[in-house]
Amino acid sequence: MLRRSTSPDEEMSSVGSHRKRGIIVVLSAVLMIVMMAMLAFSIDVGYMYTMQSQLQRSVDAATLAGAGSLINGEDAATDAVHEYLVRNPVGTQWKEYDNQSVEASVAHFMDNYAQGLNVDFGEWDGATQEVVPSERPASTVKVSMRYDNMPFFFGHLLGRDTFSIQAQSAAAYQPRDIMVVLDLSGSMNDDSEFKAFNTLGAEHVTANQLQMYQELGSPIYGNLEFEPQWAVAKGPVPQNDDQAQVTVEYQYSTVVVDSTKSFDRVRVRRSNNNIVTYYPSGTSGTFTPGGQVREVWAYSGKNADGSDQIHYFDFTDRDTFIDALGLDSVSYPYNGNWDGYINYCTSGSGQNNSAGFRYKFGYQNLIVYWLEQRSLHSQSTDMWKASAQPITALKSSVAMFVNFIQEADSDDQMGLSMYNGPGGNGILESALSDDFGFIIAQANQRQAGYYHNYTNIAGGMTIAREELNVRARPGAFKMIVLMTDGVANWHNGGVNSSAARNAVINEAHLAADKGYVIVTISMGAGADEDLMQQVADITNGSHFNIPGGKTGDEYAEELTEVFQQIAGYRPLRLVQ
Repeated sequence: MLRRSTSPDEEMSSVGSHRKRGIIVVLSAVLMIVMMAMLAFSIDVGYMYTMQSQLQRSVDAATLAGAGSLINGEDAATDAVHEYLVRNPVGTQWKEYDNQSVEASVAHFMDNYAQGLNVDFGEWDGATQEVVPSERPASTVKVSMRYDNMPFFFGHLLGRDTFSIQAQSAAAYQPRDIMVVLDLSGSMNDDSEFKAFNTLGAEHVTANQLQMYQELGSPIYGNLEFEPQWAVAKGPVPQNDDQAQVTVEYQYSTVVVDSTKSFDRVRVRRSNNNIVTYYPSGTSGTFTPGGQVREVWAYSGKNADGSDQIHYFDFTDRDTFIDALGLDSVSYPYNGNWDGYINYCTSGSGQNNSAGFRYKFGYQNLIVYWLEQRSLHSQSTDMWKASAQPITALKSSVAMFVNFIQEADSDDQMGLSMYNGPGGNGILESALSDDFGFIIAQANQRQAGYYHNYTNIAGGMTIAREELNVRARPGAFKMIVLMTDGVANWHNGGVNSSAARNAVINEAHLAADKGYVIVTISMGAGADEDLMQQVADITNGSHFNIPGGKTGDEYAEELTEVFQQIAGYRPLRLVQ
């Protein structure tokens, strides 16, 4: 068999080709090792960054939880930090806590990792960007956490088996600028008036009215007593032994006539102008002619000339009642006169009549007269001192709210607007400031219907919003607390319930556009709960409803609880 012979050049080419293939294999093997090393390094580096990110999230969550618990003290904040470090495990830590209670997981964490944890409390110093000690209650939490001996996947190939990660974070209360908008409408007296007998009970309301009378200094006006009594008109004082002293107790459709001497006769004119004549024996008689008594003539005693002495009483004349009550020589305590009170007590309509006190007079219905008919400060200047309800429950709760804010001591500011002010608009009673004592004083020295009797909720909201626009601090959380016990009914200088309600909605949208949160409180059966819920929803706020039919103490208790929740809502921010 013949073979083809190869030349020396061909043999050399074949040997070179085999050598090249061998070098490529060797280079490929070396490069594969390098690539595997780089891949291993990349995986470990990526894992380190992942663990670092997980730790930062864990520390951020723990810091915010701790800051949010500062209202209950540093111990509570520390417990929250521990809990949220456990709830946000790093790497495979979750296996250590799996199927364990939070308490057991926290105990395990503290046994194994506490040496890497540091928690500091104090105030945040914006200039140094550090948490600094303070004599005031802490407002900032700083958490530092370090984990050592975190395992590499491939690091041992390069001589390192573990790595360390560390993260820190600081969270502080965000200071708040809070405008409180209070309802000063006349209805904030309703629970101290006779109309509350049906809901709160006559005994309870009467006790409140007596308390108010005492708080006003237990003044003495004529011969009034606290519980309303029938008026007793007295005739002239006898000038000689033959003359008589006659008194008539007026009971609307009945009169009780007494004399120091025997009667000859008694004549009574009733509302239809008919006159009924009675011939009583003795010195006393009770007469009911049928219909309202208008005039009484009592024949008893003798004049100096021997003629019958006639004692006349005109009960169509207010002065008869003013004289009978001993008010003829007593100055009315405020602007005005006693005529309005007499008209109130003798009216056939209204609360006084419904309570059974028509034509009866006393401090009890004098108090209600001031609350219902003369509630303006210009009309009854001292009524803010008396514990009318529910305005007093509200004032007490505002004071508690301010105290809650002060106790937190976190650089909050507060202002106070009210509705209705003069002319039915809102009024700024206190600009935004940290002078909390002044705010409490301003609220305490106001009475229901202080400036105006109607309800312009939007007016108070406008003042609050404008105050935040002008004086709120750029970095503060801006908030409005709005309360009402009634229905918006005053707008643009007149009564217009529909327009007043629409104005409230419009104000809510204006506040929302600025990022202001409105927390609303509706109090009592007459409050517009739906409107307050809408306002809260529009501004991402909350609505609290306190149903009606409660005593002042019950209102105060529930209001205090609501204000405590509002005060405890501490907006937080990560400052580091």
